Amino acid sequence: MKLVSKIVLFSMLIILLSGCQYVGNSNVDFEIVIPTKISPNIPLTIKTNFYYENVEIIIDGEEIAPSYLMSEEETFSSLMDGEEASSSILMDDEETSSSIFMDGEEAASSSFLMGGLRGEGALTKTLFLTGGPRGKEALYNINDGLHTINIKFLDNKNRIITEYATNITFDSTPPKPSYFNQELSAGNLNLEYKVDEKDFSEVSLYYNETELASSTSLQDSFSIKMTKNSGIKNYVLQFKDDVENTYNHPIEIDTDIDKPPVINSDIVSVNLFSEINMKISDDWDDNFLVLIDDGDKVKYPSELLLKPTNNATMIVFDSNKNKTEKFVNFNVDDQIPTPPEITARLISEDMDYISWRYDPNYQNYVVEKYDEIFGWEKIFELKNTFIENPNYDIIFVRKVTNNGTYGLPSDPVITLSEALVPYASGTINKVDKNLFLPQINTPFVIASDILIPEGKTFLVESGNQIRLYNGATVVVEGLMFLMPGFDKTHIFGEGEIALNGGTIIAYDTDFENIKFTGKGKLLFLKNSTLDNYSSIDTQSIGRICIYDSSISDYVKITNSSGVYTNNTYLKEISLNNVAESLFKNSTIDLFNSSINSRTIMETSTIKLMNIETFSFMNSIDTKIERLNIGEYSIFLKTE
Repeated sequence: MKLVSKIVLFSMLIILLSGCQYVGNSNVDFEIVIPTKISPNIPLTIKTNFYYENVEIIIDGEEIAPSYLMSEEETFSSLMDGEEASSSILMDDEETSSSIFMDGEEAASSSFLMGGLRGEGALTKTLFLTGGPRGKEALYNINDGLHTINIKFLDNKNRIITEYATNITFDSTPPKPSYFNQELSAGNLNLEYKVDEKDFSEVSLYYNETELASSTSLQDSFSIKMTKNSGIKNYVLQFKDDVENTYNHPIEIDTDIDKPPVINSDIVSVNLFSEINMKISDDWDDNFLVLIDDGDKVKYPSELLLKPTNNATMIVFDSNKNKTEKFVNFNVDDQIPTPPEITARLISEDMDYISWRYDPNYQNYVVEKYDEIFGWEKIFELKNTFIENPNYDIIFVRKVTNNGTYGLPSDPVITLSEALVPYASGTINKVDKNLFLPQINTPFVIASDILIPEGKTFLVESGNQIRLYNGATVVVEGLMFLMPGFDKTHIFGEGEIALNGGTIIAYDTDFENIKFTGKGKLLFLKNSTLDNYSSIDTQSIGRICIYDSSISDYVKITNSSGVYTNNTYLKEISLNNVAESLFKNSTIDLFNSSINSRTIMETSTIKLMNIETFSFMNSIDTKIERLNIGEYSIFLKTE
């Protein structure tokens, strides 16, 4: 009985051992996968779904001698649960032991693993492909490019299980930038690169061994904020391809050096606010002291507006008093561009294009819309005189000189998106929908306060009569639009039109005993009049335009991005903290400007002008009978 048991156990062991060998006539669907590209940093990995004892490898017709295979003990292993096994051919000058990971755990070398299905398994060996001398177990003369590889898979009796042949690319050349530029500008180290190699994978920026940034784009830039007088800083820009070849581009910056600024422009443009459009670069500064030497004297750039100067020497100082000089040409503006003539002012969303009349004196235009945070801002720059309808509620078009002076805004272009309901009743009690007041139903009465809600339009046809009783107030959060026409609209009584974030546009309207107050996006008046008891007193309004109009009482504007008048009479106007104001062909009895207000006055007449603290005034062909200039203000006058 014991003898029989020993025979049975011995037979089972033989069966188990032979079960791990490949049977030549077994029906196996051979699957062999190897990469198409390798490098000195990436191993050649052979993946199979079958067991083999040994391999013969031929590269470009040259058989790899056994000495090139790893000298460590070969490892046999079968796959658990049908997982793939891999054979790795590594490229390095150090021998690398091979391991098979099974179910997430590493199997030790020289271990015979039981389990799995017959015919599944792998033999792991290491081969060093280097492209040059790398040690005693290195292949020589493996150059970059395409190579033919033939692999014979052998069983334990040195019989061929199957053969495999393919082409493989060896790449040991790292990607290098075809363009690279580094510039220290205003305390920022700006790095730009471009790579042409198609196998480029990634670029990383390192300081010491810390990665600061990376990119996978063929063309990109990085910016690093530098600290002046902090010593020498070393960076590395590392370029890598898809097989881990790397090229390190060193960058060294000495922050203790402060170079003089560089004038990069040959032609310097000066707009009507004496703002200089030129290119100055400096390693640490972005603000400079700029002076002009015209041969007679050294002066500030604003004085270029007083006397035409075609060319002169520009002198630039940085904060460290480094100085540079350059002889340049000047282009200086001398007039305010007129408003563009819009061909359509009230449009629907279905309208395809918005256009304006061509002016041969100007080739540049901007389109502006209102933003709740930034106010009226530029959204398009154009050289043509039309634009596809952007479907904003209100837009303006402005001419722009080549030197950067923005002209008077056009009439507003209004897009209506909802239908209007004609209002038939003589008394207006509320506005809860888009209302249209037809002239045929006039007159209308507002006997108590009403609200034009945000998103609603109150449209008044020209020729209407609207009376405000008992100090009634029209609060405008939406749009109040008094339309242009042959017959003038008359709004009178004793009342107030108060902006509360909304817009008022009034054409051909006479206001009698009506006060405009509040804050909002826009107040636009054209061909309109305000009598001796009608005034404008606004706080924080985005824009005010007064064209072809007359205001016989005062106008007071505090905190505005822009005030614009053209061909207008004003009895009194006061500007306080107005970023930009343009007056053209206007007559003003009393003009006051204070606190960070900037004004261009052209071909106008002023009886009394007071320029108070921190204000700028450029007077062009303007008659000023009396002038008072406060401290820290700039007044320029040209005729």
